[in-house]
Amino acid sequence: MPNSSQCASRFLFVLVCLILAGVPGRGQTPESIVYDIRFGIIEPPIIVQQDITVRAATSNQRLEQMPLECSGLAWYGGNLLISSDRHEHLVFICPIDLDIMTVGTPTPKILIRNEQYLLSDIESMTIRRHNGKDTLVLMSSLSNAPDGQPLPQRRHLFWTDLTSLLSDPFEGSIVNVFSAEPIRRQLEGLFEMIDVSPYYAWYALQNDNTYRWGNVEGISFTPAGQTLLCGMRNPLYNEQAVLFAVAGVPEATRMLRSETLTVTDLFLLDLGNRGISDLAWDPITQGYLITAAKSNGPRQDPDEPYPPNTLDSALFWWSGHKADPPILIARIVDMTIEAVCRLGESPYIALGSDEGDVSEGRAYRQSILTILEFRSVPLKSE
Repeated sequence: MPNSSQCASRFLFVLVCLILAGVPGRGQTPESIVYDIRFGIIEPPIIVQQDITVRAATSNQRLEQMPLECSGLAWYGGNLLISSDRHEHLVFICPIDLDIMTVGTPTPKILIRNEQYLLSDIESMTIRRHNGKDTLVLMSSLSNAPDGQPLPQRRHLFWTDLTSLLSDPFEGSIVNVFSAEPIRRQLEGLFEMIDVSPYYAWYALQNDNTYRWGNVEGISFTPAGQTLLCGMRNPLYNEQAVLFAVAGVPEATRMLRSETLTVTDLFLLDLGNRGISDLAWDPITQGYLITAAKSNGPRQDPDEPYPPNTLDSALFWWSGHKADPPILIARIVDMTIEAVCRLGESPYIALGSDEGDVSEGRAYRQSILTILEFRSVPLKSE
């Protein structure tokens, strides 16, 4: 563990990074061709749009069938891996034929059979590709429950070797769940230093705004595979999204000790007053795909409709350099986009939507998969 001097130096470094990242004019956003992506409209660059909602039990013991609520996407072996923030013990596997562009039916694959290690509120998923080995990593949101209570299962980090994921039954050589509590604890210290306001959101069952702390919704390893880059949906800081880097994840998975998890950097991106709902390294464009959206937040006026009708999602591309602003690629005004990934080495990327549950008043659609062609950042000519 770092000593107090090292911690102070790191905090100062992070604070300087935050200030620099928030200074206007440190990079000019190139103008790009901005697409409008809408539900039910198939036109370039959209190739396919399909409802992939299926139902499955939410744990090994709670057998009530609940619909897939997409929270993360990853591509592996010709299949789209889909996490659901309703389902605490599994991922869904959806075959896609990229040659004729057909989307199969997602099927659940149980990863965790010990109820003690469930992953409550899974909001992010990524694959670490390093030295020829593929590792699946899932992380809970680190948030408090809707009623404001802190839950250990919302602070879990899962990883497993992917080599046998597609076997039936799944017999992973190593399946591990351990606490990501050190990440949240370090973030709380940093937030206190720079005066980040905690996130509150309306909870209908208590008829009140409850303390949620915040929400980590996107994770992706940097290309070298050693650092985990994480994006927060909320809270925002100065109307900008918060990102942070975590070192020590490979060591933690080897030693089964979460003490090696260290927040090494924290900075901001301007996504138009939106937080990050997912991020993914794109080997084709050599940058990060970022989906961003506004959160409901607290209810300010008892006479206002809730949730508010101002939610919007967007797709950005970002070089990965803090001095470079993200580039807006598409606006998605009638779907809540929660996940993004590149489909292998193909020219296609996938977007996954989550239309919320009945309590959020958006039960008309659940998970919609949108596949679009994205070969390069479509910049406008001078």
